[in-house]
Amino acid sequence: MMQDKPAILPLELVKQGINNMGVAKLLGMQIDTIQNGIGRVHIRVDESLMHPQQIVHGGIMFTLADTAMSMALISVIPVGTRFSTIEAKINFLAPVRTGELLAEATVVQRGRTIAVLEATVYNINGKERKAVARALGTFSIGAGQVDQKGSQDDGKTHQAGR
Repeated sequence: MMQDKPAILPLELVKQGINNMGVAKLLGMQIDTIQNGIGRVHIRVDESLMHPQQIVHGGIMFTLADTAMSMALISVIPVGTRFSTIEAKINFLAPVRTGELLAEATVVQRGRTIAVLEATVYNINGKERKAVARALGTFSIGAGQVDQKGSQDDGKTHQAGR
């Protein structure tokens, strides 16, 4: 008897979908890697990402880290499985004013319904690559799958009167 393997969505399809929607499009984030428990996301630094002190806003670095962790998780769960960040923390190590930001994330531990991931955000200027933030996140992994309309199918039969 053959076991069903989780369907794998081609990286390019996932990247296109994410890069062209929501916050990724707004910020100009680009998904680089979604593979084997690793997620990489980058963004070019410009003045639109700065706060009044002319350094990149911490929320931008957090969003980048959270997105990279999400990409790492997507790569190890069945296509369409719902998940969400339920807790996360970040340590900012250095300010960023120029260059590019790259967040690299890995799965630390994955259970049936909870996963723990970590990410490092790097500032890249030419050949220099410096860690500027470290994040740790806990994610909930849902039982249902997202259909094409965005609804969740939890696999339960609904009965009248319930």
